[in-house]
Amino acid sequence: FMDPCGSVVFSYLQNTSLRAIILYAADHRRHPGKHQNYPIPTKVVLDQSTPIEMVVHSFLKCVLGEPNCADEDQFILVQHIDGRTELVNGPAFLRTNRMKHRSVEVRPCERYVARETELVEIIFRDGRTERRFGPCTVTRDPFVHERVKTETIPRYVADANERMLVKMRSGDVKLEQGPCEIVLDPTVHEHIKVESIKRYVAEPQQYLLVTHRDGRKDHMRGPAELCFNPFEHFEVRVENAVRLAANEAVVVYRRTTTSTAAVWARLDRELAPEVKEALLHPTSASPAIADAVDEEPGGAIHAHSGALRVDRRLVHGPAVFMPESNEWLHTFSWHGSVRDGRGSKTGYAGDVKVPHALNFQVLRIMPDQMYYSVRDVRTLDDASLTVHLMLFYELTDIETMLDATNDLIGDMCSATSADVITFAASLSYEMLLGRSSQLSMVDSFPILKARMEQVGCKLLKVVYRGYSASAQLQEMHDEAIASRTRIRLESDQAREEQEKRTMELQCRQERSKQELELEEATQRHKLSLAALAKEQDRSLRDADHQQQLKCEHDKHQAEMAHKRAEHEEETRAMREQAQVRMELLKAEREQEQARYEALKNMGVDLTAYLTALAASKPDAHLRIDGGPGGDSPSAGAIVPNVHVNVPGPGGGVASSIAA
Repeated sequence: FMDPCGSVVFSYLQNTSLRAIILYAADHRRHPGKHQNYPIPTKVVLDQSTPIEMVVHSFLKCVLGEPNCADEDQFILVQHIDGRTELVNGPAFLRTNRMKHRSVEVRPCERYVARETELVEIIFRDGRTERRFGPCTVTRDPFVHERVKTETIPRYVADANERMLVKMRSGDVKLEQGPCEIVLDPTVHEHIKVESIKRYVAEPQQYLLVTHRDGRKDHMRGPAELCFNPFEHFEVRVENAVRLAANEAVVVYRRTTTSTAAVWARLDRELAPEVKEALLHPTSASPAIADAVDEEPGGAIHAHSGALRVDRRLVHGPAVFMPESNEWLHTFSWHGSVRDGRGSKTGYAGDVKVPHALNFQVLRIMPDQMYYSVRDVRTLDDASLTVHLMLFYELTDIETMLDATNDLIGDMCSATSADVITFAASLSYEMLLGRSSQLSMVDSFPILKARMEQVGCKLLKVVYRGYSASAQLQEMHDEAIASRTRIRLESDQAREEQEKRTMELQCRQERSKQELELEEATQRHKLSLAALAKEQDRSLRDADHQQQLKCEHDKHQAEMAHKRAEHEEETRAMREQAQVRMELLKAEREQEQARYEALKNMGVDLTAYLTALAASKPDAHLRIDGGPGGDSPSAGAIVPNVHVNVPGPGGGVASSIAA
């Protein structure tokens, strides 16, 4: 067989023992340079046992070309002889044509799958970059894409207590307050930083001192809360308010800006005419007037536009003071005693006052005291002493103190030293010791008293606490004291011996007197015991008699109560009997009345009946029967004669009746 181009010849040889297909390229032999990219011709020999299907397949493969099949997850990369490269996405089928194709390959697709937390970064061959956020799928095209990769999405999350510092590639910086979420985009963001929010909280007794980046300062009174903003704030501090007791105060300075018109109005009102002329024509002013113009009375007059004026005021307690942003407190720097690294105004015995040892802002307006030792005090006989004092004073006028001194304690120390040195300069050592009590008088310190009045204080009291001298002078003084003490002790011993003898005699007399008094007290005690015994017996008898009387009285009361109960019982019984009789009489009357009414209804003469009833009853009834005939005598009946004697009241016969 020959293809249409006539360049490839396929021969089929058949005999009884061999079946073969020989593949070769005749044109390749005739024109080696024309098809230089062709593979070397091969020869396939198949024996007689080869199936016919395989023979046909090999024949079709040689005639039609090698098949290339790509499914959905593959692609076919075709390189043409003219240098072009073609990519055929699956599913596709393509046979290799050696006249057109240099190579045909089936390659798997490079798929990049990104979940919700991932992204696919695509770098194109033209330099572009694209980022696709998941969920998505990207298939890499080698002719379009330089590189494709999957990476986790860089998410930055800030809660309510955090914030994000976002720096853009353009140079802008943003501050995002939480809660929020930002996804880092390298094409937009330079970097993202999550940091905790610096919260500054001021309680009711505190305030926030905020320093802005433009130089301004603000004071925020508590309770307040502020989050530090690095773009606006340079520094934020929590400061405690100044708590003032009832006897404390602070000095507050307030800065205000005075306008030019206000300055010239005040100058026109307060300055002299020549000074105002010097301000208007400074070249013609004399040096004295120029010096007067430069002065600032009260620290408030300035001849310049926009000058700053500072006002001073006092804040007294009890109060909680919080300064404004244009206010500050005066800080005092005075002499004091340093102990354990801390300055003390009162100090301690034998201390040394050090300059600038006390630095404070709150003044105590109350009586106070201070230990002070005046050293190197020279007497008239050139003895060197150290006098120990205790000063009691009270600050009465703070304004005067502020205008008159910068170190109140230092002025007091200097004035006290001057007074003590002046006092001791005219006295010898012995005289100074004898007159040391005068150092406890306020009048002995005139310089100190005058100076304290100048600075607005009052000297209340000075207490002399003793002195100390050099070792040699102290030793000599101790020896003299020891000698005087020994002599005084010897005289005291002799006096004590005499007093001892006198005391012994007095003791004997007192002992005898006490023995007599003791015996007398013993007898008096015995008599009192006997009297007490008799009194006890008498009281016991009285108690027994009282008890007996009480028992008899209780018995009598019980008997009377019993009799009273019996009498009440009898009275109750009699009352009940009378009540019963009354009821019986009432019943009898009712019965009798009923009988009378019945008799009346029967026609009985009640008057005659009642009269007959009211007649007196005979003492006796005598019945005489007349015989069988009854009461009416019949003719011929015998009438008996009866003689009856009626007994009289005395038992005799009163009368006789004959019938």
